Amino acid sequence: MIKPKVLIADDIAEIRLLLRHILQPNFDVVIAKNGEEAWELFNSEKPDIVLTDLIMPRIKGDELCRRIKLQSFAPDTPVVLITAATRDKEIADGFWKKAVGSDGFISKPFEPKQVLDLVKSIMDGRRNAKKRSSLLAGGTK
Repeated sequence: MIKPKVLIADDIAEIRLLLRHILQPNFDVVIAKNGEEAWELFNSEKPDIVLTDLIMPRIKGDELCRRIKLQSFAPDTPVVLITAATRDKEIADGFWKKAVGSDGFISKPFEPKQVLDLVKSIMDGRRNAKKRSSLLAGGTK
């Protein structure tokens, strides 16, 4: 079975390595060190989901999310924002979805299970939506 591909974008090497360690058993992982590199890898690697830090050099995570949602070949690709910028602030449910179109949000510091559960949940939801769409279109999947 082919593993879904995850693009991780974060300017901090330790976070990239931690996220890779958490996700690699279940996903094919591609790594970017900044938003510009992430945009290039998004277009060349065609990931199934993107996890991006909010505050990065070159292209910030919110701009990367907007580009994926508004200017890419696959605007339905889920994007999860990861940041410490809101650590001490209460963020209303749905804020990042409304603000930049993201599909999820994780605050640093995070627990490995939290990351894995969210990514699996989003991917399962996407898989189920594709099955429903196929059934409604008269497919057999």
